[in-house]
Amino acid sequence: MYDTRIIEAKTLGEAWEKSCVLLMTEGHDRYVQAPEYKIDTKDLPLLIKVSDPFAEPRLSPKSNTTKDVADQYAKNFLEGAGKESENSFDYTYYSRLRCYPDCKVRAFLPSITDSEEELAKEIKKISPDGKCCVQRIDQVEKAIGILKKDPTRRTVAMHTWIPYRDLMKFGPKRENSSSPCVMIFYPQLVDGKLHFFVIMKTNDLYNAWPGNAYAFTALQKYMADELGVGTGTYTHFAVSMQIYKDMYEDCKQKFGL
Repeated sequence: MYDTRIIEAKTLGEAWEKSCVLLMTEGHDRYVQAPEYKIDTKDLPLLIKVSDPFAEPRLSPKSNTTKDVADQYAKNFLEGAGKESENSFDYTYYSRLRCYPDCKVRAFLPSITDSEEELAKEIKKISPDGKCCVQRIDQVEKAIGILKKDPTRRTVAMHTWIPYRDLMKFGPKRENSSSPCVMIFYPQLVDGKLHFFVIMKTNDLYNAWPGNAYAFTALQKYMADELGVGTGTYTHFAVSMQIYKDMYEDCKQKFGL
């Protein structure tokens, strides 16, 4: 049955191992076709709850990700990779999270959709020449600033999605590229600890999750330190968590399946 499943663990390493076994034994057989690949997968909506994400092992010894690789990935995620591309995609999580291209016109435009003429008038009130005023935003620093001013705030969310681009799957600039897998980072400051919630549309459990979770919790730690609080739990939800078919045998051997 294709239904949301929940994994609970103390550490990131334990969470990954339990999740791999679950997907390989109970995952839904699903074929995916994307610009980069066409392949069968084991797939489930999966919620992973980690009670102590900074306890060892943060990386399972069975993972293909080494600590050096994970540390570099986390550094690029938090600080950027400079001119060197982090991967083959035409975006990075750093660029979407810490250099997000927002528009002042869109931000302050009233909810008016009756007519194009009325819309144009409202846009000119904000921008006389009618052009979008793009401004790069560091969502992480803005989130930290808000939580410093109001530690009780429950609505601080940081996101990566640019609808005009990321929903245009078959547009001229999207034929051979991907949209961010991470959708939302959602910190919650409760009882003196920063708990972290991450929502992803898709996630490669076997190859990518160990590095992803390692880097995302590094962001959790960075924000907690800036706020002068401790770190709490880590919760990671992927609507489509998968293991690709070319990893089935490797996974089965490692976990004795």
